[in-house]
Amino acid sequence: MNTIHESLETPVLGEYDVIVCGGGISGLTAAVSAARLGASVLLLEKGVLLGGLATAGLISWYEPLCDGRGRRIMNGMAYELLRLCIQYGFHDLPEDWMPPAKTSGSGRRLCTNFSHSLFAMALDEWLLDSGVKLLLDTCVTSPYVTGSRIDGVFVENKDGRGFFRCRVIIDCTGDADIALRSGIPWENGVNYLTYIGYCSDTQTAKAAAENQNMLLARKWHNSGADLWGRGHPEGLPCYTGVDAEQLTDFVIRGRRRLFEQAKSAEPFSRDYSALPSMAQYRKTRRIIGEYTLTEADQGKHFDHSVAAVGDFARRGQLYEIPYETLYHRKIENLYVAGRCISSTGWAWDVTRVIPAAAATGEAVGAAAVLCCRENTANHALSVGKLQDQLLHQGVWLHF
Repeated sequence: MNTIHESLETPVLGEYDVIVCGGGISGLTAAVSAARLGASVLLLEKGVLLGGLATAGLISWYEPLCDGRGRRIMNGMAYELLRLCIQYGFHDLPEDWMPPAKTSGSGRRLCTNFSHSLFAMALDEWLLDSGVKLLLDTCVTSPYVTGSRIDGVFVENKDGRGFFRCRVIIDCTGDADIALRSGIPWENGVNYLTYIGYCSDTQTAKAAAENQNMLLARKWHNSGADLWGRGHPEGLPCYTGVDAEQLTDFVIRGRRRLFEQAKSAEPFSRDYSALPSMAQYRKTRRIIGEYTLTEADQGKHFDHSVAAVGDFARRGQLYEIPYETLYHRKIENLYVAGRCISSTGWAWDVTRVIPAAAATGEAVGAAAVLCCRENTANHALSVGKLQDQLLHQGVWLHF
């Protein structure tokens, strides 16, 4: 391969206690968790909309925070964001689960659809009110690694190339980009073709008007496969999601299929009110951390648990997330949160969704601040102190 050698002088643009890479749900909770504890925090997001797949990706369903048997098992920021997503827009949260309910006898799960656009705007306010410094349209290109530490990250945006120093960095890219480029071991995932847009037609408009409920004005239209692969084009290989050409094919192929399906309708009978502005991948790349959560850990208690989550698809299936899934000791000041934590198989599916992403983000935000205060490495941090802090923040550590 031909190469070009370049030597650059890069301006140092700032220094922070904590830098969070990625403004999805895990990045937001990581940043706010750290900022509320008094740290200086910079959040870097490559797009212009906060919330990741929940907003830009149109996956506007807040998965269950219950055990599937009538008991709420999550609190902390996972529950705080649930309340936020229904505060300003439509939702279908069951009445008996309305905050601050902890139990329900209806048999319905504690989950809801929500307005992706109103949630995105609410997230702006929620983040900035905490004192986090935010930069949008800013791509983190690489970390600067010295021995076992990351000294900071290089970025590219409208100002050109720059560098930010930090004491602790949190990878919430969804693809473990920072971890990968720091030399931490990783594993790729597998993705079926998925492309979901919001469709509105004369029937949904009529239903919304008659019921005075804008939730009825939209419906999801998926031109690809469901979670289980039903609808994936025959003969098409699955996607890893970590290759630029694959990503382009994933988006263009899905959008073309949606357009072909839409062409046959009467022009005035329908519209697509929203198309995703990011690839709707589920599992792309995750770290191989100090501990890897698997489906065999379902129902298991961990002394070092930092969150308890429910299986969104299977009632009664519960997981505790141990601290050791959030880092690899090779880089002592790096944490990950969201869908790239160290989990595999079906456990990866369970930990990649909104509530789990919120919980792991909150955990690493608090952990990062404790590491700064005590000048210690991720693997040497007292998990007991972290758990005490999370309990103080309202997190429920065990189910």
